[in-house]
Amino acid sequence: MLPYLIQILPYLIHILTFIAIYLIVNLAYAIPVGYTGMLNLGHVGLLAIGAYTSAILITSGYSFWLAFPLAALLSGIAGFLLALPARRIKGDYYALMTLGFVFVVNAILLNWQPLTRGPLGITGIERPEGFISPERYLILTLIVLAATAFFVRRLVNSPFGKALEAVRDDDLVAESLGKPTAKLRVISLSVSAVIVGIAGALLAPFIQFINPQIFSLDLVIWLLAALVVGGLASFPGAIVGTVIIIALFESVRFLPVPLDLVGALRLAVFSIALLAVVLMRPRGILGRAQLE
Repeated sequence: MLPYLIQILPYLIHILTFIAIYLIVNLAYAIPVGYTGMLNLGHVGLLAIGAYTSAILITSGYSFWLAFPLAALLSGIAGFLLALPARRIKGDYYALMTLGFVFVVNAILLNWQPLTRGPLGITGIERPEGFISPERYLILTLIVLAATAFFVRRLVNSPFGKALEAVRDDDLVAESLGKPTAKLRVISLSVSAVIVGIAGALLAPFIQFINPQIFSLDLVIWLLAALVVGGLASFPGAIVGTVIIIALFESVRFLPVPLDLVGALRLAVFSIALLAVVLMRPRGILGRAQLE
């Protein structure tokens, strides 16, 4: 047993780092979607902005510790601009607009080749000194995850978080009680975007290669599905949903099936699991609100 564990240890470290990074993304994603009721599908575009900012700066010779906050800042600015239409556009129309934002970002990444290298992507993204090994980078990611979890938990349990829930449940009633609903939506998405930018800044040096295909529509679906499975407006639900989705994906890898069937089988398992949760627990495993 011990030799086997030693043999798969690099794989386990790799998966744990992935889980930690996407936990940061989904903890941030839960703020506008679960707690504010904004069906925002644009977080993958914000993640791409954070990752590419980090990758471009690092490969240009700048320190990771400079790229890290700048990635968060640029992603936050993009999130703020993406949130401005939420003052007037709501529901499905806003969801479609944010989905369009993902396609716009992807088109820029594909076509601005002098900066992004287009479909070829960016390679040679070095990890920060002192955290080069997978084990040390996992530790760095876990530290950032712990700080993010602490911040998000304090945020959603604060009076500000309760105001966000009031906007989600009935924005007209919240506005009649003096809550600045439009301002709350903008702040919610902006804060979430900064955290997603941090995740992107961690993702690029971790995989050491990025291209536009990573930030496709598929990732939009997986992130939203993780929230739905875990449950909206639930801090533990965001964590549970992310772990379940990644565990389902990775478990298919070990089934005795041909490699060319793994992708299709992943989609089948994912679809069955999502359908089962939606039918049996419409609010998700630990959710306190329902996606409408």
